[in-house]
Amino acid sequence: MLAAIREGINVGYSDFYLYCGTGGRIDHTIANLQALSFLSENGKQGFLVDNESIITAITNRKITFDSIQSGYVSVFSYSSKAEGVCLQGLKYELDKAVLTNTFPIGVSNEFIGKESSISVDNGILLIVFPRK
Repeated sequence: MLAAIREGINVGYSDFYLYCGTGGRIDHTIANLQALSFLSENGKQGFLVDNESIITAITNRKITFDSIQSGYVSVFSYSSKAEGVCLQGLKYELDKAVLTNTFPIGVSNEFIGKESSISVDNGILLIVFPRK
């Protein structure tokens, strides 16, 4: 997968959709999560898509969701520490919080029918949200 991603970057792609990368072997799933981080750290955007969820990573930036998004959203620090984490327009908001990769306090937040955003000032976040 990483070889394909690197080739895509070499020919100019910036958005990557990875399908069928979360089932089966857990080591391949972990490698694909790391590939999302690699893309994010290099200014690209990756989405790991399965039947129910989409996983993406952001590094030192913001991602927004339309008001029609529904269901649960979870946010995890993928770097050892993610600083300045803001969750806006969700059931449980955060303002300039610090998340670590050893304490999963960002699991199972909820979209509430409003435009929402997730941002991080310094670090990498993995974000899991519904596909539908």
